[in-house]
Amino acid sequence: MRLVVFSGTSEGHALCRFLSARGAVADVYVATEYGAAVMEPMPGVAVHEGRLDADGIAALVDAETLLVDATHPYAAAVTDNLRAACARTGAQYERLLRPALDAAGVAAVPDTAAAVAWLNAHPGKVLLTTGSKELEAYTAVEGWRERLYPRVLPSVPVLEKCAALGFAGAHIIAMQGPFSREMNAALLRQTGATILVTKDTGASGGFAEKLSAARETGVTVLVVARPCAENGRTLEEMQAYLAGKLGLAGPARAQRESLPRFPLFVSLAGKTCVVFGAGRIAARRIGVLRRFGARVVTVAPEDRACVGLTHCRGYEKSDLSGAFLAVAATDDRTVNRRIARDCAARDIPCSVADCAAASTFFFPAVCEGGGLTVGVVSDGSAHGKTAAAAKRIRAVLEEFDD
Repeated sequence: MRLVVFSGTSEGHALCRFLSARGAVADVYVATEYGAAVMEPMPGVAVHEGRLDADGIAALVDAETLLVDATHPYAAAVTDNLRAACARTGAQYERLLRPALDAAGVAAVPDTAAAVAWLNAHPGKVLLTTGSKELEAYTAVEGWRERLYPRVLPSVPVLEKCAALGFAGAHIIAMQGPFSREMNAALLRQTGATILVTKDTGASGGFAEKLSAARETGVTVLVVARPCAENGRTLEEMQAYLAGKLGLAGPARAQRESLPRFPLFVSLAGKTCVVFGAGRIAARRIGVLRRFGARVVTVAPEDRACVGLTHCRGYEKSDLSGAFLAVAATDDRTVNRRIARDCAARDIPCSVADCAAASTFFFPAVCEGGGLTVGVVSDGSAHGKTAAAAKRIRAVLEEFDD
């Protein structure tokens, strides 16, 4: 049976990790580039990006497909399309639920239109945390240019949408979650908001942190209800169901990853090594690669560490063309994961500076002396130990220079 997952939530991401760790093979579909970027490379999991209607979904599945709907609880249209495609093709449909949270002392409305009407009846500045999809509807709020502070993802399409609608830069809060109680409270105080508008995104969606921040600051919470009550399985229930249905063994990947990395010494002479980023870590990687004869291609929007950029811009997939290996060392975790995912699709070894789990090779601390070369890596959890060990090894190697 072929497994297909439509993901748009942290639960969907966690399910993919669970499946990969147990050796399962799955095609995972996400709607946006951001959704794909936050999915680190996982063995057995193929990520596909783009929005699909019911016909497009039906073309992907058949009676031998088990489809898991792990989309957002407010993505009702997507869920309707998934159910329709499964009914048409005979594919098995399973819904992964995000449990709702009980919220006392809040105002609740059934939909966005009702939220706009409620805001028109209640004055005050508003921290709007419902995302960018329905943002246009909120421009029907009286005095919206002065009253509304939308918090949205810091992606170019989203920011362009905000600007096109007429939101001033000072009113756009472009940030990527998760958000703590302290962060929510700080934003409420900074904006002077007396109302916080949110969806019931559940525990993993930061709903509890919003409620707690609102109580701390004395702000009224307006909750836009979920489109409808759904039947399905929680993450734990879905994991148990799929383990039985697909005959999944224990966490094979975790067992594999407990094994040490094999130290493979190869020639880099004349080989193209691409380094993304131009900060302190990237500069160290570039220096080592050049010392070993690599043809280093450097890509970054600005040359902060004066490494000498090949391309002064952001990452593009074409940068990987002809690469022997890649190093993702930007200051943006989303970009680093996108690079890792694209490298995995091309079988290009990739070291990710801020995520050992996404790395297909570890960049070692290199120690040289007396004609000897030693590379030191940790298991990804003890970088300080690596530096200390390398320092001691270099001291030993100095004895061989005599």
